[in-house]
Amino acid sequence: MEYSNSHLSCFKIPQSMSAKLLFWLVFGLFIALARRIAPPRFRATERSYLDSQKPKPLPTGMVGAAMWAVGIAMALLFFVLSALNHWWASLDGPAILTQYPTSFTWMFLPGFAALAIPWPLVVWYLRRVGRWEEADAVEDDSDLKGGANTYRLMKWLSIGIVGPIALFTLAAIPIHLSIAGSEARLGHYASLRTERFPLNQARRLTIVDGIRLRDGSFKSAKDLIIDFADGRRLRGNQVGDGGTSIPDNVTQLLITKTGLTPERALTIQDIPRLRAEQ
Repeated sequence: MEYSNSHLSCFKIPQSMSAKLLFWLVFGLFIALARRIAPPRFRATERSYLDSQKPKPLPTGMVGAAMWAVGIAMALLFFVLSALNHWWASLDGPAILTQYPTSFTWMFLPGFAALAIPWPLVVWYLRRVGRWEEADAVEDDSDLKGGANTYRLMKWLSIGIVGPIALFTLAAIPIHLSIAGSEARLGHYASLRTERFPLNQARRLTIVDGIRLRDGSFKSAKDLIIDFADGRRLRGNQVGDGGTSIPDNVTQLLITKTGLTPERALTIQDIPRLRAEQ
């Protein structure tokens, strides 16, 4: 069946209408893309009548003081983490001497948290208690200086950087080396189980002078290696930072408790492994 041009013309979209459809299509895509890339700030959401009423203004400097207070509280986490590490080691029982990780281990989380968390936390709290004007003023001032949505950036900085640092730092809490009357106890990174070394099963005690670096050079870092009957090996400076020497009191205590005569080696790689006794 053939259709004349007069029949087909009824299906054609007028040029003016097609231009309008194209305009609204492009406009809709633009709005969707804009909302995707830069969604409205939190204050643009609908508020109730009571929320929109201005509360009594805060005293001058109160917001800044609150941020400083939160930052100081975050920094004090250093002492909390150190105390948790000591408490964890005490769960193994009484000990003559206990070694803990270097204090530097507990500085990362409080430091990054004190820098990243106070600002977005205070802005969030101001909104939660209905102080929208103060929250908006603080955020607007920061956005003007930074040229970006600083609240969102700081929020994701807290989640994306401080979060993983917190996870890795908490996993270090079990690390310790305790020396008791009959055994040495070693807490490992991210492990709930404490490894125990009966000192009466020690078979060889070696004092090493240092470590061999990747470039082949030698670095002086005194350590003590104990080989046990079951094939395991314990380093006296196991919880150190890898570049320091074992404390003299730890060396003397381990020598006394094992009753072994110390041997000497340049590095730990120069000490052959003992076969596990059957």
